[in-house]
Amino acid sequence: MKKKLEVCVFNLNDCITASKYNIDRIEFCQERSLGGISPKKDDIKKALAYHENIFPIIRPRKGNFLYNNEELGEMVDLIEYCKKIGCKGVVFGILNNKNQIDKEKCKMLKEKCGGMSTTFHKAFDEIKNIYKAADDLIELGFDRILTSGKKDKVIDGVDEINNLAKYCNSKISIMPGGNLRSDNINLFSKNESIYEFHSSCIINNNLNENEIEKLIDRIGNI
Repeated sequence: MKKKLEVCVFNLNDCITASKYNIDRIEFCQERSLGGISPKKDDIKKALAYHENIFPIIRPRKGNFLYNNEELGEMVDLIEYCKKIGCKGVVFGILNNKNQIDKEKCKMLKEKCGGMSTTFHKAFDEIKNIYKAADDLIELGFDRILTSGKKDKVIDGVDEINNLAKYCNSKISIMPGGNLRSDNINLFSKNESIYEFHSSCIINNNLNENEIEKLIDRIGNI
């Protein structure tokens, strides 16, 4: 399985910068201080001129991952816009009031995606039984799960991530992310069930081009 790098960016300028490198995918957000929320429609359209695999996050606000009907309407609208302008995929996640996958709402959004690839974001790490959650997402047809193993940083969730990836056995991609950097990616190098990696490549609060290059190099040698 080809190893892939996804870079997360929080504004259009960083998206353009990241697009100069041989990366597989860009998760496009805004407002890093809020944990990443949906980017503006105009920025998504502009980003597509620089990289073919722009995956916007569909998250209308900061905070928890329970959404009311108005917020769901906003998410549907942005998904349909992304599909219309040619995005290859989107990133979202919805939980219920028991902190489990909200299968009904996720299924509805998944159906709106049509042929776009879908990533379930780090709302996943809020879930107690992540193995049951992974089974639910496989059933729903998600392509990948972004996770730091129920911790803030991947280096603290290594065992959980590795175990989950082996459990899923490539039925869904388990993508480590959360302070993943070139100096710790080797923690996953021996796990053949992990083939996608996610990093913001941020050093000292800025997108670091040298870090992008290092990560590309490390992944090429895994």
